Amino acid sequence: MATSDEHMAQLVKQLKKDPGMAEQLPGKEGTIVRNALSGQTVYEIAQNYRMSEEAVWGVLRSAARSASGQKIEPVESGGLGSDTDPGITGGYGDTGFGSLDVEPEQGG
Repeated sequence: MATSDEHMAQLVKQLKKDPGMAEQLPGKEGTIVRNALSGQTVYEIAQNYRMSEEAVWGVLRSAARSASGQKIEPVESGGLGSDTDPGITGGYGDTGFGSLDVEPEQGG
């Protein structure tokens, strides 16, 4: 398994394939790429922007894929407690703690 330094070197190599990549990215993402290209570590970047190292890795991986010509598929995911079911009940009917009474009232 590659070390963090080896992984960073590989991403920087990919980013250098498209030198203008950082300028095409919005705000913080472009700055993160520029910082990586200037030699900052993921830890340093994460500390500077008060974000997780994993979030920095995600930005760099995505930019590197794009710089090397790979297609990027956006991923949409719901967070904890997200309502992913359609309709007015949103999948929150019987919870095991009793009904939440979210069913529509039947004509009356």
